[in-house]
Amino acid sequence: MGYLSIFWILNMLIGSWAGRLVLLAVVFWYLDHRYFGLLAALWAPVQRARHIASLRSAVQLNPSDIRSMVELGEHYLRGGNYRAAAEYLERAFDRGEDAPRATFLLGATWVKLGKYAEGRGRLEEALARQGNIAFGEPYLYLLEEALASEGPQSARAESYVAEFEHFDGVEILTRAGRLCAAAGRKELARNLFGEAIKNYNFTPRKMRRRERRWVVRARLGLMQL
Repeated sequence: MGYLSIFWILNMLIGSWAGRLVLLAVVFWYLDHRYFGLLAALWAPVQRARHIASLRSAVQLNPSDIRSMVELGEHYLRGGNYRAAAEYLERAFDRGEDAPRATFLLGATWVKLGKYAEGRGRLEEALARQGNIAFGEPYLYLLEEALASEGPQSARAESYVAEFEHFDGVEILTRAGRLCAAAGRKELARNLFGEAIKNYNFTPRKMRRRERRWVVRARLGLMQL
């Protein structure tokens, strides 16, 4: 297609309200797909609800479907429904589940429910069996547990923060920084936010869209300290 043809098409589009709306929609779609991911974020809850319904049906049809129980538990944990997460994860363990990832998920859920000693035990067990499990996410829950059970000056909190040096994810560093900031550990939070921003700058361009919202939160976190 020559330049004259492209110019003619653009002229036709700009020449009418309908054409302008189509052109605006195309530009918005491109920018969203390339940089923001808003449409995907809006559609994600619908997809998640459908998947959860499918998993619940699978468990109802087959009460021994451990894989679906664990996946349901993870979905509920991510969605903040910790009691439902514990219900399905505990059922899975009652039926013989003992994989490191399921152990981590159950530990995280118990921490969220305030069962700190039990949650810590499960998280430490998962890490002992697979040190890089979930790209360091168990340390987030161990950090949360230490700050909640021992207070802001917890020495264990500092040791967990040190573990994040082995993981370069912008999300995990930002989440850890927010935990420390909420507990008043401003210096730890500042270091974590700074590391998140630095790592984002070294992230390949094609992978930046997923991390962009987390680096924005890291920058806002720094501004609020």
